[in-house]
Parts: sequence; structure tokens; C-alpha cells
Amino acid sequence: MDIDAEVFDVDGTGDTVAERIAGFSSPLTRMLLSSEGLTTTALRALTGAPPRVRVLGHGLLPAARAGRAVPALLAVGPGRQLLTRRSALTGPDGRWLSVNQVVARDEGDPGIRSALTDGRRPLGAALQDAGTGHRRTVLDAGRRPWPSGRPACYKTYLLWHGDTPLALVNELFHPAVVSP
Repeated sequence: MDIDAEVFDVDGTGDTVAERIAGFSSPLTRMLLSSEGLTTTALRALTGAPPRVRVLGHGLLPAARAGRAVPALLAVGPGRQLLTRRSALTGPDGRWLSVNQVVARDEGDPGIRSALTDGRRPLGAALQDAGTGHRRTVLDAGRRPWPSGRPACYKTYLLWHGDTPLALVNELFHPAVVSP
């Protein structure tokens, strides 16, 4: 699995995350980037249909290869194997709405493992059904290139299972859907 380690290097640009989010002109973009659990709902509102998940790949990866910040953020050693998932959320017409990268602790819980790897439903809903009781902490937000090279907005957040960090998620939003 090819995970772009750069997306999990969350040192930002020198401004705080809140300041970077405040710099976006679109209120919808600011709301989406600052929220701790609104992605699927917002994309559904924008497209008029529930987003579909398209898994582009999943596997295992040593924590050190997922980005220099990952071992500390997930509270694991650099050699620890992490679950990885790269996916896209698509609209009813198949157009990509976002590209998502996830690295997660592999705790051996079959429900959590399935939520992270099966890809039939968006991650948040699948984790909730698996009983994680997850919450999110937004770590970074800003602009990065969409695969076409156009500027796009992104956010990176940490998912928690109780008091234990569970997964790092990076969401990059299609610039035609979410204004960068």
C-alpha cells in the first residue's frame, strides 16, 4: 500500500489550524474543515445523495513509513504495523468527492478491523456500529493539490476510541465540490 507520508506530517504552516480555516472564503468550507464529524452529511447535502465508498487499497504498514508524526500521534512504536486504507467518496454519478487516507492501530478487534478495511460504508458510521465510541480532534487543515494539480482543501484528524488514539485520517476534497 502506498501511503503518502506527507499527508500525516501535521506541522502546518506556522498559523494555528483555526487561523488557516478562517482564511477560506466559503462558509461551507470553513464549517467542513473545522467540524469534528460532518463530512458524510455535508457531502450528502452538496450532492443530494449519500456518498459511496470506493476503496482504492488497504494493507499493513510500519508506523515509521506512514509519516514522522504518526508513531507519537497514535502512541505506537515506529516498527508497529498499522492498518492502512486509501479510499474515495463518490457521488451518485461516480464523480470523486474526496480522497481519503487512513492509518490506524491494529488492536485485533474484529469489528474495528472490519470498519477500517471493508469499505462498504463511510468510516465514521462503520466505526460507530463497531462500538468504538469515537470522537475526533482536528489536527491540520489547509490546501494541497488535487490529483489533477488544482488546489483543493484538506483536513487531517485523529480518531479516538475512548482515551486511546485509534486512527489518523486525511480527507482531500474535490475542488469542484468543496471550494478551496
